[in-house]
Amino acid sequence: MVDSAIVGSIGRKRICFALTGADGTIRSETVRSYGAATTQGVSAALIGFQRDLGLPALPRHSAFAVPGLVRGDAISITRTHWFLSRSGLEAMLGEPPLVLNDFAAEAWALCVAGGHVRESFAGTLAWPIVGPGCYLIVGITSGLGMAAVHRCPNGTVTVLSTEAGHAGFTGPTPELAGLAAEMFAGRHPVAIEEVISASGLLAIYTMLARRAGVAPRARTPEDVTRTATTDPIARSACEMLARAFWAQAGDMVLTVGAWDGLLVTGPVATAILPYLRQPETQALFGSSTKFARMLAQVPRALVSFENAELVGLAEALRHNRSATAPATAAIN
Repeated sequence: MVDSAIVGSIGRKRICFALTGADGTIRSETVRSYGAATTQGVSAALIGFQRDLGLPALPRHSAFAVPGLVRGDAISITRTHWFLSRSGLEAMLGEPPLVLNDFAAEAWALCVAGGHVRESFAGTLAWPIVGPGCYLIVGITSGLGMAAVHRCPNGTVTVLSTEAGHAGFTGPTPELAGLAAEMFAGRHPVAIEEVISASGLLAIYTMLARRAGVAPRARTPEDVTRTATTDPIARSACEMLARAFWAQAGDMVLTVGAWDGLLVTGPVATAILPYLRQPETQALFGSSTKFARMLAQVPRALVSFENAELVGLAEALRHNRSATAPATAAIN
């Protein structure tokens, strides 16, 4: 049995909290969500959570997931005016919090039962990740998130948090090589997530409309995916985003050596699934590399997991406690 903890996902649009139970997993009945536009910050949301659940006090143990680079005391929440303060949370709760990048938290969730494979693109991906190996999780959202999971034969898990979405976009085909240059004329370099993301999809659509000499009708990424079956330009934008993703995903797998599996997540990935599954598009996953044959054997799937960040935070806390627990002396 372990002490209860509070886990929280601090997003751009909402903040979610939950409590963990005696087994270290989240108690689903305690999950609460607060709109980012209607709360004054993380501390105010925590106070509201305590009030909503009627808690006399918040747990001392805590873990939080945030989008962005998790370093230093004051952590900036990407694309918001918020900061998460480690020292402030320690003063409020009584112990230093565990703070993870949001996709590192999702990667921890891959080690726990509960999610499911929505679409298998190649190979057979075991769920949850219980066997040894190196796995990559990539999420297409408002940005592009990436984290790696390495599980040793003895069960030890290491999650590598990255900011790979801010690396430079490259393309292995003439079409993709010129894509960023046309979308962002005069800019160099262009970050991967500026192309492969919700905003990237809209930028691709706008570029294609300009090529066709027509005024763009879609105003949001959701407009693009919603009209893809009836609007040829929207469909072409979804297809181009899918090609850019598979080409870049192959490079990401090579970078971290994730030969045991690629797991794709995110609302944009789900929305463009019909285009991600096209064989000619998936062929770009292993293009222009001497490891094309090995890449073709990497299991790849679109996966989903309810409350993934909260579940992953609870698992990270449980794993960290197990790793740091003092050895118990044998009783003779």
